[in-house]
Amino acid sequence: MYSRYFSYVLSLLLLCTCDLRAQDIASRDSINNQVALLRKLTQSGNFEQAQVEAVALRESMKSGQVPLEPEMLALLSDIYRANLDDRSIAQLLSDAEQDARNQRDFSVKIALLEAMVRECKKWLLPERAFNVQTLVIAARDSQHMQSLRALEADMQLRIDSIAAQRGEEVAQDEQLLKTERNTGLAVGGGILLSLIILLVLLLRNNSRWQKVLSKRELEWEIEKGNLLKEYEETAAMQVIAASQAVVPAESQRPVSVTFPQGPEPDQIALLIEPNRQVVLYLKSLLSDRFRIETARTAIEGLQMTSDMLPDLVVCDALLNGQSGIEIARQIKLAERTNHIPVVLLTNKFGNEGKLDALRAGADVWFTRPVIDDEFDASVQRLMDERKLRHEDFVRFIHLYFTDNRIPAPEPFLQYTVEFIEQNLGNPDFMASEIAKNLQLSNTHFTKKLMVLTGKEPVQLIRELRLEKARVLLEKRAGTPNVISELVGFSNPGAFSLAFKDYFGENTLLLYSFPGVRPGNS
Repeated sequence: MYSRYFSYVLSLLLLCTCDLRAQDIASRDSINNQVALLRKLTQSGNFEQAQVEAVALRESMKSGQVPLEPEMLALLSDIYRANLDDRSIAQLLSDAEQDARNQRDFSVKIALLEAMVRECKKWLLPERAFNVQTLVIAARDSQHMQSLRALEADMQLRIDSIAAQRGEEVAQDEQLLKTERNTGLAVGGGILLSLIILLVLLLRNNSRWQKVLSKRELEWEIEKGNLLKEYEETAAMQVIAASQAVVPAESQRPVSVTFPQGPEPDQIALLIEPNRQVVLYLKSLLSDRFRIETARTAIEGLQMTSDMLPDLVVCDALLNGQSGIEIARQIKLAERTNHIPVVLLTNKFGNEGKLDALRAGADVWFTRPVIDDEFDASVQRLMDERKLRHEDFVRFIHLYFTDNRIPAPEPFLQYTVEFIEQNLGNPDFMASEIAKNLQLSNTHFTKKLMVLTGKEPVQLIRELRLEKARVLLEKRAGTPNVISELVGFSNPGAFSLAFKDYFGENTLLLYSFPGVRPGNS
């Protein structure tokens, strides 16, 4: 009964839907015909009849709830302008704006609003054109946001797909690990069982071997008596032979030869290379200047670089299937290790090899096999560039407190010098406070500062105090005793001695003749 009633209702709904579609199609066809008639009347110049047909068209559109289109808007606007019908164009623009607001398709809405802007300009309605242009901008922004939301939804869908795929891979890895663990347990159990069986066999054969040994002992006792007599006869002959030996014992001692070895180099070179032959070759090139450390894997290389802060890193572009380029790039991006020069070994030539070096941020790159002369020259050039950086830093601290201050070579050095400057007046200021603020250990901070400047933290603090004092003395900012307290010297005598040792000039003499730098005539 209910199923029959449901089928009746469904049939009725289908009939209504078909009827509405037919009516909609008929209404659309009628409107299209009216638009075609309006175009013919407009082309023939019969604008009065076109005005009448335009009214009929608007009524048909309102009854059929058909929204305005840009071409239809322009056509009606031309008819109203030919008939000087300001009232109709105002109503037309209002209806068009309402249709645009109700339109959900942003492309259609923007096209209709832009058509309204053009018609408003034709009718000399600047204020309305401005308002409609505002709606166009808002519609475009909404369309852009809609596209962004669609893109975000698509990206989220992809992320979910990747996450699901990753979950499947993890599940497969866990299953594989479980299988391998079960296999290992089975193999281990088999080995343990074999050992137990072997132990049982050994215990069972032990008694048999004991019997064999006891029988051998009896045979030995019998033979012992026969051998004792022969031994006594040969002992006398051995004593005579030993007394006649003339070769001194010292001549039989092995001669040990030692080769002098030089002091172990202070600088460290880390070789991140899995190939043992390549490591031996690189050691032969670098061992005279560096203490060599080696790492075979990427993880081991990064860890050793972070812990040891070597003076040079030589990294292969391929590390057992992993990218050495990424390892070199991580070394150069890390604040802790970005000062370390990196040499990249690649199997590519020309621009491809140079591209690998640029991607890694390496200082030098070589194509395998490495030519020893070029390699030595490049490494020596890197070490010479370090000395030049030290000289640039000396010039930087000489000008730091003057009007001719220059930028610091490194952000690390800029922060260090600024932090010291803020604490110059504190005589108890220690370098460990800088390392703590940089989140480095004292050892690592000292090593990095030495590499970049050639100075230890205590030496750098002392020189900055003296440079600041020199500028204050030249400006006659106070007496030498007062200035010594301003720059963190608790003892004026120690300040005078340090100043003379650093600049070669007495503080009182510089204070008496302002504007004259020590060392200038």
